[in-house]
Amino acid sequence: MLKYKAEREGKTYVEVDRFFPSSKTCHVCRYQVESLPLDIRNWTCEHCYTNHDRDINASINIRNEALRILSLGTSDTAKGGSVRRLGGKISYLLDATRR
Repeated sequence: MLKYKAEREGKTYVEVDRFFPSSKTCHVCRYQVESLPLDIRNWTCEHCYTNHDRDINASINIRNEALRILSLGTSDTAKGGSVRRLGGKISYLLDATRR
């Protein structure tokens, strides 16, 4: 439903792979922690010491990945092939005009 509504409103609809490591990647310096259990809601980056709310950090990373996909015209992940799996994607709606 989101896709057709975006098209109807002249927006750009972009899907980001659901296994993109959005929660455990620092949106400031791009450092990625090895493990981040779901019960940890806040974490501090070991590299730049930025304190992150898990959900806000993930939303910033998903937005940035969607913009990267749009700018490069590719769905390859920024981190490389090891994080991609076949299957589901995360949807992200951008307030952009249709090309």
